[in-house]
Order: sequence, then structure tokens, then C-alpha cells
Amino acid sequence: MYLDDDLQGYFQGTLLELVQMDVVTDFTQWPPGIREVTHHTLLFFIKTRGQLLINREQVQIQGKTLCLLLPGTSIELLSIYGNENSIVYHVEFDLFRMAEHTEMRKVFERELSFPVQGVLSADLLLIQRKMHLLASAHGASSTREHLRQQYLYELLEVMLRNTKVPVSTPKDVDASLQLTIQYMQDAYQSDIQINKLAEIAGMHPAYYSQRFKQKMNKTPIEFLTQVRMNRAKEALLVSAPKIRDVARQAGYQDEFYFSRRFKENSGYAPTHYAGGRLSNIVSLSYPYTDHLLTLGVIPSAAQFNIPNQLPPNTRSLTLPLHASDPWEISRQSFLEAKPDLILCKENVLLKAREHLSDIAPIISIPWSTLDVFDHLEEIAQIVDRRQAAKEWINLHEYNAERARKQIRKAVGHATIAICRLTNSGVRMYGARNVGHVFYRSLHMDAPDRIRQEMEKHRVGTNFNWIGVSPEEIYLFESDFLIILIPSGKSAASLRRQMMADPSWLRHPAVRNERVFFLQWDEWMVYAPQSINRLVEKAVALLTGMLPASELKIIHGQ
Repeated sequence: MYLDDDLQGYFQGTLLELVQMDVVTDFTQWPPGIREVTHHTLLFFIKTRGQLLINREQVQIQGKTLCLLLPGTSIELLSIYGNENSIVYHVEFDLFRMAEHTEMRKVFERELSFPVQGVLSADLLLIQRKMHLLASAHGASSTREHLRQQYLYELLEVMLRNTKVPVSTPKDVDASLQLTIQYMQDAYQSDIQINKLAEIAGMHPAYYSQRFKQKMNKTPIEFLTQVRMNRAKEALLVSAPKIRDVARQAGYQDEFYFSRRFKENSGYAPTHYAGGRLSNIVSLSYPYTDHLLTLGVIPSAAQFNIPNQLPPNTRSLTLPLHASDPWEISRQSFLEAKPDLILCKENVLLKAREHLSDIAPIISIPWSTLDVFDHLEEIAQIVDRRQAAKEWINLHEYNAERARKQIRKAVGHATIAICRLTNSGVRMYGARNVGHVFYRSLHMDAPDRIRQEMEKHRVGTNFNWIGVSPEEIYLFESDFLIILIPSGKSAASLRRQMMADPSWLRHPAVRNERVFFLQWDEWMVYAPQSINRLVEKAVALLTGMLPASELKIIHGQ
């Protein structure tokens, strides 16, 4: 079994390319004879039985069977049987690892190995869910390529993380207990008994229960019950499902027993839970913290980009910004907060579930597929502040129209390009993040290439930025050019590198001295209160009213 640190190290600097994805239900179409696979190949058999030859060794297929074949492996299907519910997922992919990384280029080489191969004893129920997600994204438009990449990475990570090892292998008690915690989080819908958990941990049931309670301060069954109840709460908060369906999704076949347990746990009957006021909310995303504050909801604990501006009674949380970042905050911080709800983005959802699924319901608001107004309305629906959301949107539009009049009076119908310098390259922004301020609030025009990208999506969704080389910036012609730079020592170096490029002077905004160097940290947050503040700063910037002290890097040439 691979732990998170191992997975992070193994997949760092890699690219995955999905070559082929087939969902086979007609086994007569399966290719006959011996063949040699040319790509990493996953075969996942569901409700089937038969025999394979893998490198001339016979493999039995029975029920759910997962195989991973490395390039160069020979395979022959000897027999396969099934029924109308039988499925075989056939996935072929290539794995590339970074071999060279300079300022000018990145070189990737194909890797033919993998940590595991052959028949794998993973959590096959979870593998099936991940396969279904990957199949649903395969064959879709190119705009969903990022989903295919994400689902393929998740599938491989789950496969490595959940590949079962012999019972005698985990010598560390905490690692053994963590195996069972992961199992309960993934298989909470199924019938889980103490004996099964103890078997996974490689312990006697009584000893296992004792050690589990020492670690988690609750018994395994109490932990499982809380995970199930929190999953039920999540379903009730985001939709209006039938109680029978909620019960079954949470692992209860008897809806009346479920309802009694739910009321004991939450104080509400399931039918009334969504109408109750959530008084204690934790936010794991600083944009969503901004949304809560905009709606008049004070979180008990939150991540915020300016911690010292949180309300006095809100605890500041230091959390990972990206899915690959380590989770360093302890469970104790959340236990002390006693949240009714944990709110987050997709980038930390898996980590949050891993560490907090028994503490409170966890709801992830989609990030890239929704714009800032959608985010506000989604969160308002959950926390029962729909009127507050409507009032903010109306007031924002009123103030934005006033700001637009000031901009038109000062610069007319001007175009503006928004460029961010990073250590890994240059990004040209569309109508999200800082782009929302200039393109949506102030109605300034984007360069043609950005406008064309924006028009491919619902306004403010999916498209955020495109990567370009420094010498391509001049191709994004505009009257004004915003250059966003990071804080810290790298800022001056990045600025010098860009301005030393001969193509720099080819940009019309540079020639006309209409360039503004701004701090990325001050302009990055895509959330209501931040947008209001940045609209005011943008107006002052473009009308010449922004004090020099407010501009940390001078504007113009």
C-alpha cells in the first residue's frame, strides 16, 4: 500500500496520456489470439468469469478482477463468460516523466514501469466508481481533457493507495488503523462488520476496537455511523431527495431506523434538516470564506487570504492551496470548532474527507464550472441566505455601472490585457479572478485571442488563463497592459527578464507607456468582497487617482 507522501513523490513531474478507453459488454468482439500490449493497460472485469494468459501464466477471472499490464506484456484471452450485467473496462495510457526542465523548455520521457502489475487486490468498489467517472469523460469534447487527466490520476492513485497488502505487512498500528479508516470512508454504503475491519488491520477484533478508540476517541462503529450521517446530511443540504434514497445511499436499508438515528445525531428529522440554521461553519477555502462573510455568516474557523482581517471569533486555518500539498493541520482544531458544516473547493475535498469525514458534513462547491455569482448563490442556498445574495448582486451591478461610466469618461472603450508572471511561465487571463474586475465589472475589452477563448465557454466559467511564452505577449494587443508579479525575491528578476526580451517593446501598451506592474497577491482573490475592493482600485488606477503608495511597483515605463 502506498501512503500519500509516496504517491505525491511518484506522480510528481509526470504527465498521463489516455490512449484508449473501451467499455466492453459484447465479449464476442474481444480480439482473439496472443498480443503484446504497447501501452500501460488496465483491465477491470465486473461480473465475469474466465481465464487469461499473462506472460504465459494462467490468471483466473472471477467476479470483479483488476489487472495492470506493462508495455511489452503478452496477453491471451482463453475464455470469458458473463451475463447482461457483465462489463470489462479496457484502459490504455502512457506515463511520461519530466527528464529536463529549463526556463525555455520541459522535456518528458515515456516511462515503461509502474510500482505494481499483474492481478491487483485493490478496493474494487472504489475502482469501479473511478472507472465509471473516467468512462463518462472519455470521448467528450477537448474542453473536458482536464477531467480525463484528473480522473485517470485519481484512478491510479486509488489503485496504489488501496492495493491491499498481506495482513502481516503493516507493522505500525497507526498505519493498520488508517487502512480501516480509509476502507470505511470508501465503502460506508456497504454492510461493514467489526470482524472485517479487524481482518484488514490484522488484529483481534477486541484489540482492534480498543486501539481504534485510543486513536480516534470513538469506537469503529461510532466512526462509521458518523461518516454515514454526515454523507446523509450532505445529500439533504444540496438537494431534496426521498428519505428512502438518502438512507440507502448512507448504508441503511430501513429508512425508519435511519430516520431515528439521524434525529438522535442531528436533533432534526431528515425531512426538516435542510431548513435548520447552520450556526457553526468551517471554510477550507478563502474565496468561500469571503462569500460567507458577504452573506453575513461568520465562520467559526476559516482559511482567509488576509488572516488578520477575519472576525475576532473566527479561528484562522492554514490549509493546503493545492491537492498535492500536504495536510498539516490537526483534527483537534476541527474537533474544537465543532462545525455543523465544512465548506471547501474540489482541490482539498479528498484530503478533507480523509481527515474529517466523521466530524461534519463536507460540501464542495464546484470551482471552475461556476462563476463568482454562481458560487454566491450556491452557498446562499446551503446557508439559507438567498435574499442576502440577491441584494449583494444587485448592489454590485449598481456600483459597477457607476465605475464603468468613470472608466469610459477617462479612457473610452479601451482594451486591456492581463498578464501574470510566474516562475513556471507567463499566463494571460480571461474573465475569472482579476479578469472579472476588468472584463465583467468594468466592461473593458479583452485582446482578440483572449476574447475568442472566452467565447468558447459560458461567461466566467472554465476558461481562466492560457500559458504563453514571454516573446508572445506582444501578440495580445491592447491599449493597456496589466503585469501581475509575485511577492518576494523572484519579482524583480521576472520583471527584468521580461523587459529584456526584444519583443517587449512591440506591445502597443508598452510603447504608449500604459503598463501597470501590480502585486498578484493583492489581485488574485475571486470572491465578492475582494471584487468590490478591486473594482475601486482598478478605477483609481486607470483614471490616475491611485496614490503612488498604493502601487507597490511603479506603473508605466
